[in-house]
Amino acid sequence: MKSKFFLAGLLLLSIILAACGSSDSSRFPTGKFVKSGSGNYGLIFNEDGTFSVFSGGMTLLNGTYSVDGDIFTEESNTGGCVSPMKFKYTFDETNLTFNYIGNPEDDNACDGRKADFNNQTYTLTQ
Repeated sequence: MKSKFFLAGLLLLSIILAACGSSDSSRFPTGKFVKSGSGNYGLIFNEDGTFSVFSGGMTLLNGTYSVDGDIFTEESNTGGCVSPMKFKYTFDETNLTFNYIGNPEDDNACDGRKADFNNQTYTLTQ
């Protein structure tokens, strides 16, 4: 009898842990993000793995991305930067921060990407 209660308790615990592990907060966030201190400059991430960089109402470039855990990979871009390029990201439900994996100096040929992803934080606006 005790073993049945023990097994039922383990089953319940595993269901609770599985539900906690599949929280939406573990997914890469999509939407419009404005760069901290920039006014109306930022990034839009779409659920289909595409992104764009905007300034005001103008799109500056487009690209594609993939995510594996807390690693964001820029797969392609229309800005002429060499891809793929990997970044570690954190998201606290409001702020999205990127940091290079490896040496940011290795991406000096791409000033725009370096300015946008080298320890930069964006705020979710919509």
